[in-house]
Amino acid sequence: MKITDCDFLPIEGGWYLDDKAAIESDAVSDYYLLKGKPKTKGFRSVREPGSGVGVLLHLETGQNVYGEGTSVTYAGTAGRDPILRLQDLDSGLRQHLSNLLIGNKVTDFLPLCDAVENLSYMGNKLHTGLRYAVSQALLEGLALARECTKMESLAEILEITPSTERLKFGIQGGEDRYVSVDKAIYRRVDAFPHALIHHKECDLGENGDSLVSYTKWIKNRLVEHGIEESYHPTIHFDCYGTLGRAFNWDMGKVADYIVRLEKTVSPYRLQIESPIEMDSQSSQIMSLGSLKNNLSQLGSKVTLIADEWCNTLEDVIRFSEAGVVHMIQVKMPDLGAITQSAKAVMEIKKRGLLAYLGGSCNETDLNAKNTVHVALATSADQVLAKPGMGVDEGISIMRNEESRIRALIKSSI
Repeated sequence: MKITDCDFLPIEGGWYLDDKAAIESDAVSDYYLLKGKPKTKGFRSVREPGSGVGVLLHLETGQNVYGEGTSVTYAGTAGRDPILRLQDLDSGLRQHLSNLLIGNKVTDFLPLCDAVENLSYMGNKLHTGLRYAVSQALLEGLALARECTKMESLAEILEITPSTERLKFGIQGGEDRYVSVDKAIYRRVDAFPHALIHHKECDLGENGDSLVSYTKWIKNRLVEHGIEESYHPTIHFDCYGTLGRAFNWDMGKVADYIVRLEKTVSPYRLQIESPIEMDSQSSQIMSLGSLKNNLSQLGSKVTLIADEWCNTLEDVIRFSEAGVVHMIQVKMPDLGAITQSAKAVMEIKKRGLLAYLGGSCNETDLNAKNTVHVALATSADQVLAKPGMGVDEGISIMRNEESRIRALIKSSI
């Protein structure tokens, strides 16, 4: 099955692109409108509708395969690529990429993904989101040629055994912190609420009291829903570095506060993503290591999750080898080709850590479905429900895809 042509088309992401630097400084929220001047390169306003690129590959059989790629919501921060827009891809770049693909067979999946990863144009590598899109189209082509699911194709070519366990999903509920919790409980989500803990004054409160109160409310809400004993979710907060800022980067005080949250949420487990954000990868690793040691000395069982400054496969390996967290989020659009995300999960698990196959609320329904294939192939420990922050949409898209995959595998045995 040779590739005969390649088309590029504009797509919309499932959420928005937010200028993180502006939001954390002087941007003003007016309902859903964010007012202020953008501070991050590439942003035209503080908040923009999500965008991206679709890649359509035409095959010699007359069939077509397709992939999509977007930027993550906080594009251009912590070493990430900027916003991805079709109009920013000049004709020369499109032709350069097409020349690489046309005439090759989709069954040469791994070599083609590697070639796309290493391709440069005018001295720069291709945008990670574009590499993500191309690789998804190639994976669909591989599955078409092999007459099996994308999950089976990926597992076979990477020589790994797919998971037989039900996937565990985490959600992003956005700033709708109360309704999203109810939705997560109704749908028996494994990890919630995420909660976008951005501002130390608004989200943490003095001495962190506001977040503690919210945590108590979540625990009480589980009781009010009358959940069954078998449902035992993990409470997950993404703190975007606010704990470091709130406690002046004193890792001892940050650890004390996390233990306070942990006791509040008991008997449920607590996950803390990005409790601190430093201005470089080396300082991020060093500070997380110090925080983990402090938590260990306090007897904490909290799960620390790395996100910021952990963008590429090489970054994932670096964080994994440092052992400074318990779980690492694999932010799929940041890693480029979908094979990079699969390899990242494998590298994390090889080192005895937990792999959170994540991404961005700005991804698409196709990205979400493809994530399920990667998660099952690699036995990811937790998966981000996407796109959007509505909870219901992402969970239904991804759980339904999991059901379809399992049914197709069963019927082929």
